[in-house]
Amino acid sequence: MTLRVRLVLALLALLTVGLVIFGVATYTFYGNSQYKRLDDQVRASQPLVSRQLDEAAGRDGGGRRDGGGGSGGGPGGPPVFVPPGTYAELRDGSGAIVSQIATDTSGSRPSLPAKVKANGGERFFTSGQWRVLLSPGAGPGEQDQTIVVAVPMTEATESLHRLLYVEITGGLALLAALSTGSWLILRRGLHPLEEMASTARTITAGDQVDLTRRVSPSGGAGEVGQLGLALNTMLDDIEHAFDEREATEQRLRQFLSDASPELRTPLTSIQGFAELFRVSGADAQVDLPTILRRIEQESGRMKGLVEDLLLLARLDQARPPEKAPVDLAVIAADACSDAVAVAPDRRITLDAPEPVVVEGDEAHLRQAVANLVTNALAHTPAGTPVEVKARKHDGTADVSVRDHGPGLDDDALAHVFDRFWQADRARTGVGAGLGLAIVAAIAAEPGGTAHAHNATDDGTDNGQGAEFTLTLPSSP
Repeated sequence: MTLRVRLVLALLALLTVGLVIFGVATYTFYGNSQYKRLDDQVRASQPLVSRQLDEAAGRDGGGRRDGGGGSGGGPGGPPVFVPPGTYAELRDGSGAIVSQIATDTSGSRPSLPAKVKANGGERFFTSGQWRVLLSPGAGPGEQDQTIVVAVPMTEATESLHRLLYVEITGGLALLAALSTGSWLILRRGLHPLEEMASTARTITAGDQVDLTRRVSPSGGAGEVGQLGLALNTMLDDIEHAFDEREATEQRLRQFLSDASPELRTPLTSIQGFAELFRVSGADAQVDLPTILRRIEQESGRMKGLVEDLLLLARLDQARPPEKAPVDLAVIAADACSDAVAVAPDRRITLDAPEPVVVEGDEAHLRQAVANLVTNALAHTPAGTPVEVKARKHDGTADVSVRDHGPGLDDDALAHVFDRFWQADRARTGVGAGLGLAIVAAIAAEPGGTAHAHNATDDGTDNGQGAEFTLTLPSSP
């Protein structure tokens, strides 16, 4: 059973209970008022009926007299009428009828007991469709006599029947109208929920899950709008999680695709030199120290490559970085000192006139700056000068390393920070192509960037070298 049907049935049930309670209360109240009105009419007409009974008894000696009703009343009082269809009797103490009158010529009579007595006071009771009043005689010596006045309740009964008919037909019509109206209102009100269900089914339909779809309405003060907002928020989170998973899987596939040949090269060399060492044995013509040296070199190369790959993998996990105040000017100075020790033939200059403090991981930042300087040394001709600068700007700080080598072409500028990418056509050198990729990953860790461009002194790109810049948010 649908929610709409349950709500309509619940509404109809509550309305039916309310109508029944209202109808019973109205019917009871109206019925009591009708009977009270009838009793008042009987009581008001009793003196006039009593006189007519006395006249009938004195004239006929207990004979029957038919009358068409009369009126009378006290001086200055309102006229008194005998209700239509009234039947009256005067009975003595033994219950015998002394006189009787009837205003209805059809002969309709109430069914009265053989002996009825007022017992000293007025008493009402109902006999079939008649309302009967018993009262004692008022004249001298008539206290043991009983005056019986009976009035038909046909008018009151018919009035109650009409009320009952109006209540039933009106209640049924009201139930029909309200059920139709509530059905239409609920249909309109629940239509957004049906749209949401349809959208949810569409998202998961077919072989591909379409997480770009959203439900409507979304937002607002209503419950449906709040539900739509919650569903869209959930879909946003799910889509983001799916995108992250897809990106992770893509990075893993790319990592395996790129790392496999880079790892295979030193392993192949090590395997080749090891087989040469095994086959040569005691052959004096084989330079065994050179073979061992090459095995050691390739092992070191593979070790460095694996360490770089592990560092990139840790950086890809997007864990919160360890933040501490770090002076980029000091790091740049240390990198220049290390470069001078490695390449004493180079002219390496440092321009860092003031402290450049940022929040970050000192070990990672040292490696990033060292990679930039090492990249400049490895991919420029011997003797080429290198310039290192550390500057603090409005809200940012950067370290730039500029060489005076051949520069980078457009393709190199677009891919220089990609993993395992090398611009061998423009710049000569060695390496696995991970140094600048590590720089970009370390820069992104605290929310910074790494970029490269060709530096010019004379407005051209010819022979003026390349400049690599690491930009980070500065400390307040």
